[in-house]
Amino acid sequence: MLAAAPRIATASSAPVRPGILERALIVGLIFINMFGTPASWFTVNTGSASGPTQDFLLSYGSLAAILLLSLTLVGSGDALVRILSAEPLMTFFFFVIGLSPIWSSQFGESVNAVVNLYAMIGLAIILLVRYRPTEMFQLLAIAFAIGIVMSLFWVFFMGSLGRQANGHWDGLGTQKNALGNHGLIAVMVFIIAARTFRRLRVPFYVLTGIALLLLVGSQSKTSLGAGLITAASFVVFLIYRARKTLVGAVTIALLTGAAVTVAFVTANLEAVTGAFGKDPSFTGRTDLWAEVIRAIQREPWLGFGFDGYFGGPLSESHLITAFPRFDWGPNHAHNALLESALHVGIPMTIVYLAFNIRGIVRATDHVRWVRGPIGLFPLVYLTMMGITSITESGIFNQRFGVTLFVLAIVMAKVGVDEAKATGQLRLDDERRLRRSSGEPLDLTLPPGADREAELDLPLKVPS
Repeated sequence: MLAAAPRIATASSAPVRPGILERALIVGLIFINMFGTPASWFTVNTGSASGPTQDFLLSYGSLAAILLLSLTLVGSGDALVRILSAEPLMTFFFFVIGLSPIWSSQFGESVNAVVNLYAMIGLAIILLVRYRPTEMFQLLAIAFAIGIVMSLFWVFFMGSLGRQANGHWDGLGTQKNALGNHGLIAVMVFIIAARTFRRLRVPFYVLTGIALLLLVGSQSKTSLGAGLITAASFVVFLIYRARKTLVGAVTIALLTGAAVTVAFVTANLEAVTGAFGKDPSFTGRTDLWAEVIRAIQREPWLGFGFDGYFGGPLSESHLITAFPRFDWGPNHAHNALLESALHVGIPMTIVYLAFNIRGIVRATDHVRWVRGPIGLFPLVYLTMMGITSITESGIFNQRFGVTLFVLAIVMAKVGVDEAKATGQLRLDDERRLRRSSGEPLDLTLPPGADREAELDLPLKVPS
Protein backbone atom coordinates (compact mmCIF):
# COMPACT_ATOMS: atom_id res chain seq x y z
CA MET A 1 0.00 0.00 0.00
CA LEU A 2 1.02 3.60 -0.48
CA ALA A 3 3.11 5.18 2.23
CA ALA A 4 1.56 7.65 4.62
CA ALA A 5 1.59 11.37 3.89
CA PRO A 6 4.91 13.08 4.56
CA ARG A 7 5.75 15.89 6.91
CA ILE A 8 8.23 18.60 6.02
CA ALA A 9 11.51 17.68 7.66
CA THR A 10 12.37 19.47 10.90
CA ALA A 11 15.07 19.08 13.51
CA SER A 12 12.91 16.63 15.46
CA SER A 13 11.04 14.80 12.71
CA ALA A 14 11.58 13.37 9.24
CA PRO A 15 9.06 12.74 6.47
CA VAL A 16 7.62 9.25 6.16
CA ARG A 17 9.42 7.64 3.27
CA PRO A 18 7.54 6.52 0.14
CA GLY A 19 6.99 2.77 -0.11
CA ILE A 20 8.22 0.41 -2.82
CA LEU A 21 4.83 0.24 -4.57
CA GLU A 22 4.60 4.00 -4.71
CA ARG A 23 8.09 4.23 -6.19
CA ALA A 24 7.27 1.53 -8.76
CA LEU A 25 4.13 3.44 -9.77
CA ILE A 26 6.15 6.64 -10.18
CA VAL A 27 8.71 4.82 -12.37
CA GLY A 28 5.86 3.45 -14.48
CA LEU A 29 4.32 6.92 -14.89
CA ILE A 30 7.65 8.43 -15.93
CA PHE A 31 8.25 5.59 -18.38
CA ILE A 32 4.90 5.59 -20.22
CA ASN A 33 4.68 9.38 -20.36
CA MET A 34 8.19 9.65 -21.80
CA PHE A 35 8.28 6.58 -24.04
CA GLY A 36 4.61 5.86 -24.71
CA THR A 37 2.58 2.64 -24.44
CA PRO A 38 2.18 -0.50 -26.61
CA ALA A 39 -0.50 1.38 -28.56
CA SER A 40 2.32 3.42 -30.12
CA TRP A 41 5.21 0.92 -29.94
CA PHE A 42 3.44 -1.64 -32.15
CA THR A 43 2.13 0.84 -34.71
CA VAL A 44 4.06 1.12 -37.97
CA ASN A 45 5.42 4.63 -38.02
CA THR A 46 4.36 7.08 -40.66
CA GLY A 47 6.53 9.94 -39.46
CA SER A 48 3.51 12.20 -39.08
CA ALA A 49 3.10 12.27 -35.31
CA SER A 50 5.38 13.69 -32.65
CA GLY A 51 4.09 11.72 -29.69
CA PRO A 52 1.31 9.41 -28.45
CA THR A 53 -0.84 12.33 -27.25
CA GLN A 54 -4.15 10.69 -28.18
CA ASP A 55 -3.48 7.37 -26.45
CA PHE A 56 -6.44 6.86 -24.10
CA LEU A 57 -4.48 4.61 -21.70
CA LEU A 58 -1.65 7.15 -21.58
CA SER A 59 -3.90 10.14 -20.90
CA TYR A 60 -6.51 8.87 -18.49
CA GLY A 61 -4.51 5.99 -17.04
CA SER A 62 -1.85 8.49 -16.00
CA LEU A 63 -4.48 10.81 -14.58
CA ALA A 64 -6.04 8.01 -12.50
CA ALA A 65 -2.63 6.96 -11.13
CA ILE A 66 -1.69 10.55 -10.28
CA LEU A 67 -5.02 11.12 -8.53
CA LEU A 68 -4.30 8.00 -6.47
CA LEU A 69 -0.83 9.26 -5.61
CA SER A 70 -2.24 12.64 -4.67
CA LEU A 71 -3.74 10.98 -1.58
CA THR A 72 -0.20 10.77 -0.22
CA LEU A 73 -0.11 14.58 -0.16
CA VAL A 74 -2.83 14.84 2.48
CA GLY A 75 -1.44 16.86 5.35
CA SER A 76 1.16 18.59 3.17
CA GLY A 77 -0.83 21.76 2.53
CA ASP A 78 1.98 24.09 3.53
CA ALA A 79 4.43 22.37 1.19
CA LEU A 80 1.93 22.51 -1.68
CA VAL A 81 1.37 26.23 -1.18
CA ARG A 82 5.11 26.91 -1.07
CA ILE A 83 5.73 24.91 -4.25
CA LEU A 84 2.87 26.57 -6.13
CA SER A 85 4.07 29.99 -5.03
CA ALA A 86 7.73 29.34 -5.94
CA GLU A 87 7.07 30.88 -9.37
CA PRO A 88 3.72 32.75 -9.33
CA LEU A 89 3.94 33.64 -13.03
CA MET A 90 4.20 29.97 -13.98
CA THR A 91 1.26 29.09 -11.73
CA PHE A 92 -0.80 31.90 -13.29
CA PHE A 93 0.17 30.82 -16.82
CA PHE A 94 -0.95 27.23 -16.27
CA PHE A 95 -4.13 28.48 -14.54
CA VAL A 96 -5.06 30.50 -17.65
CA ILE A 97 -4.34 27.46 -19.84
CA GLY A 98 -6.81 25.55 -17.65
CA LEU A 99 -9.46 28.18 -18.41
CA SER A 100 -8.73 28.29 -22.15
CA PRO A 101 -11.24 25.58 -23.22
CA ILE A 102 -13.95 28.15 -22.41
CA TRP A 103 -13.02 30.18 -25.51
CA SER A 104 -11.64 27.33 -27.61
CA SER A 105 -13.47 26.41 -30.81
CA GLN A 106 -12.38 22.80 -30.15
CA PHE A 107 -13.73 22.37 -26.62
CA GLY A 108 -13.22 18.61 -26.40
CA GLU A 109 -9.67 18.72 -27.76
CA SER A 110 -8.77 21.56 -25.40
CA VAL A 111 -10.19 19.77 -22.35
CA ASN A 112 -8.26 16.60 -23.22
CA ALA A 113 -5.04 18.62 -23.64
CA VAL A 114 -5.58 20.41 -20.32
CA VAL A 115 -6.15 17.06 -18.56
CA ASN A 116 -2.85 15.77 -19.97
CA LEU A 117 -1.01 18.94 -18.96
CA TYR A 118 -2.38 19.03 -15.42
CA ALA A 119 -1.60 15.34 -14.92
CA MET A 120 2.07 16.04 -15.72
CA ILE A 121 2.11 19.08 -13.43
CA GLY A 122 0.57 16.93 -10.69
CA LEU A 123 3.35 14.37 -11.14
CA ALA A 124 5.95 17.13 -10.72
CA ILE A 125 4.28 18.32 -7.50
CA ILE A 126 4.24 14.79 -6.08
CA LEU A 127 7.94 14.37 -6.85
CA LEU A 128 8.79 17.71 -5.25
CA VAL A 129 6.84 17.03 -2.05
CA ARG A 130 7.50 13.32 -1.60
CA TYR A 131 11.07 12.82 -2.83
CA ARG A 132 14.53 14.18 -2.21
CA PRO A 133 16.49 15.32 -5.27
CA THR A 134 18.67 12.21 -5.31
CA GLU A 135 15.58 10.01 -5.03
CA MET A 136 14.01 11.84 -7.98
CA PHE A 137 17.06 11.02 -10.08
CA GLN A 138 17.02 7.40 -8.95
CA LEU A 139 13.47 7.08 -10.27
CA LEU A 140 14.27 9.03 -13.44
CA ALA A 141 17.36 6.92 -14.10
CA ILE A 142 15.45 3.63 -13.69
CA ALA A 143 12.63 4.71 -16.01
CA PHE A 144 15.02 6.08 -18.65
CA ALA A 145 17.25 2.99 -18.45
CA ILE A 146 14.25 0.77 -19.26
CA GLY A 147 13.14 3.06 -22.09
CA ILE A 148 16.57 3.46 -23.69
CA VAL A 149 17.33 -0.28 -23.62
CA MET A 150 13.90 -1.05 -25.11
CA SER A 151 14.44 1.59 -27.81
CA LEU A 152 17.74 -0.04 -28.74
CA PHE A 153 15.97 -3.40 -29.00
CA TRP A 154 13.24 -1.87 -31.17
CA VAL A 155 15.79 -0.33 -33.54
CA PHE A 156 17.77 -3.52 -34.14
CA PHE A 157 15.17 -6.27 -33.79
CA MET A 158 11.71 -4.84 -34.57
CA GLY A 159 12.17 -3.84 -38.21
CA SER A 160 9.88 -1.06 -39.43
CA LEU A 161 8.50 -0.61 -35.92
CA GLY A 162 11.86 0.77 -34.84
CA ARG A 163 13.31 2.43 -37.91
CA GLN A 164 12.16 4.14 -41.09
CA ALA A 165 12.89 3.03 -44.64
CA ASN A 166 15.13 6.09 -45.13
CA GLY A 167 17.43 4.93 -42.32
CA HIS A 168 16.15 7.19 -39.52
CA TRP A 169 15.78 5.42 -36.18
CA ASP A 170 12.55 5.76 -34.21
CA GLY A 171 12.92 3.28 -31.35
CA LEU A 172 9.87 3.50 -29.12
CA GLY A 173 9.11 6.96 -30.50
CA THR A 174 6.54 7.61 -33.21
CA GLN A 175 9.17 9.35 -35.34
CA LYS A 176 12.83 10.36 -35.36
CA ASN A 177 12.42 13.64 -33.46
CA ALA A 178 10.74 11.78 -30.60
CA LEU A 179 13.66 9.34 -30.33
CA GLY A 180 16.11 12.25 -30.60
CA ASN A 181 14.38 13.93 -27.67
CA HIS A 182 14.45 10.68 -25.66
CA GLY A 183 18.19 10.30 -26.27
CA LEU A 184 18.95 13.95 -25.51
CA ILE A 185 17.22 13.98 -22.12
CA ALA A 186 18.51 10.49 -21.28
CA VAL A 187 22.12 11.62 -21.75
CA MET A 188 21.56 14.42 -19.23
CA VAL A 189 19.86 12.07 -16.72
CA PHE A 190 22.53 9.34 -16.99
CA ILE A 191 25.50 11.72 -16.69
CA ILE A 192 24.04 13.34 -13.58
CA ALA A 193 23.20 9.89 -12.18
CA ALA A 194 26.73 8.58 -12.90
CA ARG A 195 28.28 11.53 -11.07
CA THR A 196 25.81 11.27 -8.19
CA PHE A 197 25.63 7.49 -7.60
CA ARG A 198 29.33 6.75 -7.90
CA ARG A 199 29.02 3.02 -7.19
CA LEU A 200 26.90 2.62 -10.34
CA ARG A 201 28.85 5.02 -12.53
CA VAL A 202 30.01 2.32 -14.99
CA PRO A 203 26.47 1.11 -15.86
CA PHE A 204 25.28 4.71 -16.13
CA TYR A 205 28.13 5.65 -18.46
CA VAL A 206 27.30 2.60 -20.61
CA LEU A 207 23.68 3.78 -20.73
CA THR A 208 24.95 7.24 -21.67
CA GLY A 209 26.74 5.68 -24.63
CA ILE A 210 23.56 3.87 -25.71
CA ALA A 211 21.54 7.09 -25.43
CA LEU A 212 24.14 8.91 -27.56
CA LEU A 213 23.99 6.11 -30.15
CA LEU A 214 20.20 6.45 -30.36
CA LEU A 215 20.46 10.24 -30.55
CA VAL A 216 22.86 10.04 -33.51
CA GLY A 217 20.87 7.24 -35.17
CA SER A 218 17.66 9.25 -35.00
CA GLN A 219 19.28 11.89 -37.25
CA SER A 220 17.13 14.48 -35.50
CA LYS A 221 18.96 17.70 -36.35
CA THR A 222 17.15 19.64 -33.62
CA SER A 223 18.18 17.22 -30.89
CA LEU A 224 21.72 16.82 -32.22
CA GLY A 225 22.20 20.60 -32.38
CA ALA A 226 20.71 21.06 -28.93
CA GLY A 227 23.00 18.33 -27.59
CA LEU A 228 26.13 19.98 -28.95
CA ILE A 229 25.20 23.45 -27.66
CA THR A 230 24.12 22.08 -24.27
CA ALA A 231 27.38 20.14 -23.93
CA ALA A 232 29.38 23.31 -24.63
CA SER A 233 27.24 25.24 -22.14
CA PHE A 234 27.74 22.49 -19.55
CA VAL A 235 31.51 23.00 -19.78
CA VAL A 236 31.03 26.73 -19.20
CA PHE A 237 28.80 26.04 -16.18
CA LEU A 238 31.43 23.75 -14.64
CA ILE A 239 34.34 26.13 -15.26
CA TYR A 240 32.59 29.14 -13.74
CA ARG A 241 30.52 27.33 -11.11
CA ALA A 242 32.57 28.61 -8.16
CA ARG A 243 33.35 32.05 -9.59
CA LYS A 244 31.62 35.33 -8.99
CA THR A 245 31.51 35.95 -12.73
CA LEU A 246 29.26 32.93 -13.39
CA VAL A 247 26.16 34.95 -14.36
CA GLY A 248 28.13 37.10 -16.77
CA ALA A 249 29.97 34.10 -18.21
CA VAL A 250 26.77 32.14 -18.81
CA THR A 251 24.99 35.14 -20.30
CA ILE A 252 27.87 36.06 -22.60
CA ALA A 253 28.40 32.44 -23.68
CA LEU A 254 24.74 31.86 -24.54
CA LEU A 255 24.11 35.23 -26.19
CA THR A 256 27.37 35.21 -28.14
CA GLY A 257 26.84 31.63 -29.26
CA ALA A 258 23.29 32.42 -30.37
CA ALA A 259 24.33 35.62 -32.17
CA VAL A 260 27.23 33.97 -34.00
CA THR A 261 25.07 31.01 -35.00
CA VAL A 262 22.25 33.22 -36.29
CA ALA A 263 24.67 35.48 -38.20
CA PHE A 264 26.51 32.52 -39.73
CA VAL A 265 23.34 30.68 -40.73
CA THR A 266 21.80 33.86 -42.15
CA ALA A 267 24.87 34.62 -44.26
CA ASN A 268 25.27 31.02 -45.44
CA LEU A 269 21.73 29.72 -45.21
CA GLU A 270 21.66 27.41 -48.21
CA ALA A 271 25.13 26.00 -47.52
CA VAL A 272 24.40 25.42 -43.83
CA THR A 273 21.01 23.84 -44.32
CA GLY A 274 22.36 21.75 -47.19
CA ALA A 275 25.16 20.45 -45.00
CA PHE A 276 22.55 19.18 -42.56
CA GLY A 277 20.40 17.70 -45.30
CA LYS A 278 17.77 20.41 -44.89
CA ASP A 279 16.17 22.89 -47.26
CA PRO A 280 16.48 26.64 -46.49
CA SER A 281 12.96 26.67 -45.03
CA PHE A 282 14.02 24.13 -42.34
CA THR A 283 11.67 21.43 -43.70
CA GLY A 284 8.85 23.91 -44.22
CA ARG A 285 9.13 25.51 -40.79
CA THR A 286 9.60 29.08 -42.04
CA ASP A 287 6.53 28.76 -44.29
CA LEU A 288 4.61 27.30 -41.36
CA TRP A 289 5.70 30.11 -39.04
CA ALA A 290 4.46 32.73 -41.53
CA GLU A 291 1.02 31.10 -41.59
CA VAL A 292 0.94 30.69 -37.81
CA ILE A 293 1.77 34.38 -37.32
CA ARG A 294 -1.18 35.28 -39.57
CA ALA A 295 -3.40 33.05 -37.44
CA ILE A 296 -2.14 34.68 -34.22
CA GLN A 297 -2.98 38.09 -35.67
CA ARG A 298 -6.62 36.97 -35.89
CA GLU A 299 -6.76 36.06 -32.17
CA PRO A 300 -3.95 38.03 -30.51
CA TRP A 301 -5.42 38.43 -27.02
CA LEU A 302 -6.71 34.99 -25.98
CA GLY A 303 -5.49 32.70 -28.75
CA PHE A 304 -7.47 29.68 -29.91
CA GLY A 305 -7.51 27.83 -26.58
CA PHE A 306 -5.09 25.12 -25.49
CA ASP A 307 -4.69 22.73 -28.45
CA GLY A 308 -7.54 24.56 -30.13
CA TYR A 309 -5.67 25.48 -33.31
CA PHE A 310 -3.92 22.20 -34.16
CA GLY A 311 -6.80 20.24 -32.68
CA GLY A 312 -7.88 17.89 -35.43
CA PRO A 313 -9.46 17.93 -38.93
CA LEU A 314 -12.17 20.42 -37.92
CA SER A 315 -9.79 22.86 -36.27
CA GLU A 316 -8.45 26.13 -37.65
CA SER A 317 -5.24 24.43 -38.78
CA HIS A 318 -7.01 22.89 -41.80
CA LEU A 319 -6.52 26.31 -43.44
CA ILE A 320 -2.78 25.54 -43.34
CA THR A 321 -2.57 21.79 -43.83
CA ALA A 322 -4.83 21.94 -46.89
CA PHE A 323 -1.96 23.53 -48.85
CA PRO A 324 0.28 21.04 -50.75
CA ARG A 325 3.44 22.61 -49.31
CA PHE A 326 2.39 21.33 -45.87
CA ASP A 327 1.94 17.73 -46.96
CA TRP A 328 4.29 16.75 -44.10
CA GLY A 329 1.32 17.21 -41.75
CA PRO A 330 2.40 19.72 -39.08
CA ASN A 331 0.47 19.25 -35.85
CA HIS A 332 2.11 22.02 -33.84
CA ALA A 333 3.82 25.35 -34.54
CA HIS A 334 7.42 24.06 -34.25
CA ASN A 335 8.29 27.06 -32.06
CA ALA A 336 7.41 27.38 -28.37
CA LEU A 337 6.56 31.10 -28.37
CA LEU A 338 4.33 30.78 -31.44
CA GLU A 339 2.70 27.70 -29.93
CA SER A 340 2.01 29.59 -26.70
CA ALA A 341 0.48 32.50 -28.62
CA LEU A 342 -1.80 30.08 -30.48
CA HIS A 343 -2.91 28.58 -27.16
CA VAL A 344 -3.43 31.63 -24.95
CA GLY A 345 -2.53 34.77 -26.89
CA ILE A 346 0.33 37.25 -26.95
CA PRO A 347 -0.06 38.73 -23.41
CA MET A 348 0.24 35.31 -21.74
CA THR A 349 3.13 34.43 -24.06
CA ILE A 350 4.98 37.43 -22.62
CA VAL A 351 4.28 35.95 -19.16
CA TYR A 352 5.62 32.59 -20.37
CA LEU A 353 8.80 34.24 -21.68
CA ALA A 354 9.22 36.23 -18.44
CA PHE A 355 9.17 33.26 -16.07
CA ASN A 356 11.42 31.26 -18.41
CA ILE A 357 14.04 34.01 -18.28
CA ARG A 358 13.68 34.31 -14.51
CA GLY A 359 13.97 30.53 -14.22
CA ILE A 360 17.30 30.57 -16.08
CA VAL A 361 18.58 33.39 -13.86
CA ARG A 362 17.57 31.46 -10.72
CA ALA A 363 19.03 28.25 -12.13
CA THR A 364 22.34 30.06 -12.62
CA ASP A 365 22.23 30.95 -8.92
CA HIS A 366 21.24 27.36 -8.07
CA VAL A 367 24.50 26.09 -9.63
CA ARG A 368 26.49 28.16 -7.11
CA TRP A 369 24.43 27.35 -4.02
CA VAL A 370 23.56 23.65 -4.38
CA ARG A 371 26.44 21.15 -4.18
CA GLY A 372 26.73 18.00 -6.19
CA PRO A 373 25.85 17.21 -9.82
CA ILE A 374 22.11 17.69 -9.20
CA GLY A 375 22.84 21.37 -8.60
CA LEU A 376 23.41 21.62 -12.37
CA PHE A 377 20.08 20.06 -13.37
CA PRO A 378 17.82 23.16 -13.55
CA LEU A 379 20.29 25.19 -15.62
CA VAL A 380 21.21 22.33 -17.97
CA TYR A 381 17.58 21.35 -18.57
CA LEU A 382 16.30 24.91 -19.07
CA THR A 383 19.18 25.61 -21.47
CA MET A 384 18.37 22.45 -23.41
CA MET A 385 14.66 23.29 -23.48
CA GLY A 386 15.37 26.84 -24.63
CA ILE A 387 17.42 25.59 -27.56
CA THR A 388 14.92 22.96 -28.71
CA SER A 389 12.07 25.48 -28.37
CA ILE A 390 13.40 27.42 -31.35
CA THR A 391 12.41 24.82 -33.96
CA GLU A 392 10.10 22.64 -31.84
CA SER A 393 7.20 23.53 -29.54
CA GLY A 394 9.06 22.76 -26.32
CA ILE A 395 6.94 21.68 -23.39
CA PHE A 396 3.74 22.10 -25.41
CA ASN A 397 4.31 18.88 -27.37
CA GLN A 398 6.26 16.89 -24.76
CA ARG A 399 4.23 15.13 -22.12
CA PHE A 400 6.91 14.33 -19.55
CA GLY A 401 8.84 17.43 -20.61
CA VAL A 402 6.22 19.44 -18.69
CA THR A 403 7.11 17.53 -15.50
CA LEU A 404 10.84 18.12 -15.95
CA PHE A 405 10.19 21.78 -16.72
CA VAL A 406 8.19 22.34 -13.52
CA LEU A 407 10.84 20.46 -11.52
CA ALA A 408 13.60 22.67 -12.93
CA ILE A 409 11.73 25.96 -12.35
CA VAL A 410 10.72 25.10 -8.77
CA MET A 411 14.04 23.50 -7.77
CA ALA A 412 15.91 26.58 -9.02
CA LYS A 413 14.02 28.69 -6.46
CA VAL A 414 13.56 26.27 -3.56
CA GLY A 415 17.10 24.88 -3.62
CA VAL A 416 18.65 28.33 -3.27
CA ASP A 417 16.18 29.34 -0.53
CA GLU A 418 17.00 26.20 1.44
CA ALA A 419 20.76 26.70 1.09
CA LYS A 420 20.45 30.27 2.35
CA ALA A 421 18.14 29.25 5.20
CA THR A 422 20.66 26.69 6.45
CA GLY A 423 23.51 29.20 6.39
CA GLN A 424 25.39 27.48 3.59
CA LEU A 425 28.12 29.43 1.79
CA ARG A 426 27.82 30.12 -1.90
CA LEU A 427 30.54 28.32 -3.87
CA ASP A 428 32.28 31.47 -5.06
CA ASP A 429 32.35 32.84 -1.48
CA GLU A 430 33.67 29.51 -0.20
CA ARG A 431 36.34 29.51 -2.90
CA ARG A 432 37.44 33.02 -1.92
CA LEU A 433 37.60 32.15 1.79
CA ARG A 434 39.59 28.99 1.17
CA ARG A 435 42.05 30.80 -1.04
CA SER A 436 42.54 33.48 1.59
CA SER A 437 43.11 30.82 4.27
CA GLY A 438 45.40 28.73 2.08
CA GLU A 439 43.20 25.59 2.29
CA PRO A 440 42.96 23.27 -0.72
CA LEU A 441 39.87 23.82 -2.86
CA ASP A 442 37.08 21.22 -2.91
CA LEU A 443 34.20 22.84 -4.74
CA THR A 444 31.91 19.82 -4.73
CA LEU A 445 31.26 19.36 -1.02
CA PRO A 446 31.21 21.71 1.97
CA PRO A 447 34.19 21.44 4.37
CA GLY A 448 34.20 18.15 6.26
CA ALA A 449 31.02 16.85 4.64
CA ASP A 450 30.58 13.17 3.92
CA ARG A 451 29.58 12.42 0.32
CA GLU A 452 26.86 9.92 1.15
CA ALA A 453 25.41 12.22 3.81
CA GLU A 454 25.51 15.18 1.40
CA LEU A 455 23.72 13.22 -1.31
CA ASP A 456 20.99 12.24 1.13
CA LEU A 457 20.04 15.79 2.07
CA PRO A 458 16.38 16.51 1.26
CA LEU A 459 15.15 19.36 -0.90
CA LYS A 460 13.20 20.95 1.93
CA VAL A 461 10.59 23.57 1.18
CA PRO A 462 11.56 26.52 3.38
CA SER A 463 8.94 28.45 5.32
